[in-house]
Amino acid sequence: MAAVIAVIGGTLSMNGVLGASESDAGVDLASDDLAILPPPPTLPVLEAPEPTEEPTEEPTEEPTSEEAEPTEESEGGEESEAAEESDGPAAAALRKAEKFPAELIDPDNWYLTLPTGEEGSPDTVEGSELDTYDSEYFRLNDSRDGVVFTANAGGVTTENSKYPRSELREMKGSEKASWDGRSGTHVMELDQAITKTPSTKPDVIAGQIHGGDDDVMQIHLSGNELTVKYADGKKDVPLDDAYRLGERFRVKIESSDGQVKVWYNGDLKADLPIFGAQSYFKAGAYVNSNTSKGASSSDEGQVVVYDVNISHSG
Repeated sequence: MAAVIAVIGGTLSMNGVLGASESDAGVDLASDDLAILPPPPTLPVLEAPEPTEEPTEEPTEEPTSEEAEPTEESEGGEESEAAEESDGPAAAALRKAEKFPAELIDPDNWYLTLPTGEEGSPDTVEGSELDTYDSEYFRLNDSRDGVVFTANAGGVTTENSKYPRSELREMKGSEKASWDGRSGTHVMELDQAITKTPSTKPDVIAGQIHGGDDDVMQIHLSGNELTVKYADGKKDVPLDDAYRLGERFRVKIESSDGQVKVWYNGDLKADLPIFGAQSYFKAGAYVNSNTSKGASSSDEGQVVVYDVNISHSG
């Protein structure tokens, strides 16, 4: 092939310098005129030997401390979230009562006031009687993981109240609990849902600190506004301004150093300069409606308590 190219190159060069001769005129260099040239010699094709691969050791990459740290943080975060979930409603839902509501609370810490009995002197259940007590006002829910407190608007009231209740009152052994909000730390944690309000004046109190003859603060639902009420109901702090009946929530109430703090579903919502010198916790259904407000006697308020815990320190 190299010889052919040399001949052609030479021919073209000569033609370019001397001009085309008469004998070369009209000759097509790409035609059969080139057949007079001898074919190029055939060269043997040599196969290159395949390279021999030497075994190499792949470097083992050890994770650096920077790479390892995110994994540890991720695992720690998952464990932390799991721990938080285990303390919330999911964990409480695992608790089931066999027969009686008191299986889901500590009956030694409470006595129960009912909307039945004589006006000014309602029925109460306390001590060992609470262990096996149930009625339409204090019963297990269908899934047996919550206590249903129910009070009707036409029910009887205590001497100092105009409204009926199915409500727990804190005890200390066989004595009524009484503590000072200016000393020590006093905590009540509730996992609950308000499931029914009276159709007339739809108000229900689901938890409170009471002090002496009056309340210090209340977890209060009025219509769909869930608030912390204090100052004899004249002031409030919103917890949820669009609460839906049956929606489960967690609330933590802490009284210490003359202050009351309230957490709602883990978020601090209120920090108030209030206290009671003779305080105690209450939980259940305290219905702020009665027949004088136009409610039917059978109109009800209802709260389901899944878990309630109290503690005192200091």
